[in-house]
Amino acid sequence: MKRNRVAIILVIILGAVSFWFVINNHNGTIKETLRDFAVADTASITKIFLANKNGNTVTLERKGPGRWTVNGKYSVRMDALKTLLVTIKKVDVKEPIGKNAVDNVIKRLAAKAIRCEIYQNDKLTKAYYVGTETQDASGTYMILMDLKTMLPSAKPFVTYIPGFDGYLTTRYFTEEKGWRDRTVFNYNPNEIKSVKLEIIGKPENNYELTVKGNNDYQIKMTATNKLVSDIDTLAVKQYLSYFQQINFESFEVSITQLQIDSTLKCQPINILTVTDAKGAVSKTKFYSRWPRRHGLFDETGKEIVYDTDRLDALLDNGKDFVMCQYYVFGKILPPVEYFLKKRRK
Repeated sequence: MKRNRVAIILVIILGAVSFWFVINNHNGTIKETLRDFAVADTASITKIFLANKNGNTVTLERKGPGRWTVNGKYSVRMDALKTLLVTIKKVDVKEPIGKNAVDNVIKRLAAKAIRCEIYQNDKLTKAYYVGTETQDASGTYMILMDLKTMLPSAKPFVTYIPGFDGYLTTRYFTEEKGWRDRTVFNYNPNEIKSVKLEIIGKPENNYELTVKGNNDYQIKMTATNKLVSDIDTLAVKQYLSYFQQINFESFEVSITQLQIDSTLKCQPINILTVTDAKGAVSKTKFYSRWPRRHGLFDETGKEIVYDTDRLDALLDNGKDFVMCQYYVFGKILPPVEYFLKKRRK
């Protein structure tokens, strides 16, 4: 931890010194023609380091085919990584900065820029600072670094991606949670041994679905140990298929830590426990979520106490409190009636 803190401080100090050098010494030895921001062979990228001026750093590192980590601790959110890699590959110079505006742009870069270092086959091959958007939000201020001196070029540029209307700064974010994989469940149907749903407040409705064999399923009401008859095999198969790539929407940041702690002291509304074929257990607790704002009423005139579109969840690690959509998670939290054969009238 101490070593990481020292590294962060060094990054900030070196960045500040570098920009001071540029601002005060435009006649130095740094090449002013540096304008090649793109990395064509993104398949060879093994590490990307990002740092902002507040000391936040993120290291994205490839550990194997399709497997990346964030700060060596968590799996990467692949959609965000793919967007960044496309940006790194396609970023191009739109136009140079006018001579009269160079000093002002460099000052803005010094104050808000994000440092990006790109490693190919574990060797640093590209480094630059990513600044804010242009006034019309159609370009992004960037300045390359000389890999020999690790000082910025004396000339910043407006960059863009051909065919894309917008700016690129938000793709180089430095919040660790934003880069983390959001998968809660990702099982193939044949990998699941059992699923147990606890409906807090109505224990008589709790049940456990067990896979006994091919097309052989058992559902037990856990409060009475009574087995459910007339199981619809197709409904069970459909249900088990839902556990492929179930993701939460985001980490819960819209409420305070005090509200989170208060929620966790309450009983959850559901507890879902999945056991895979190898015996590994994953337990997720679901909680009613605070409404988007108070003073909302439903069609009957009753005040809406909880969010009707989303719920919160405490993940299996017991640490991450996240926001989930009912649209995504509702299908894996059905009542036991879902599995019964529908009787014709």
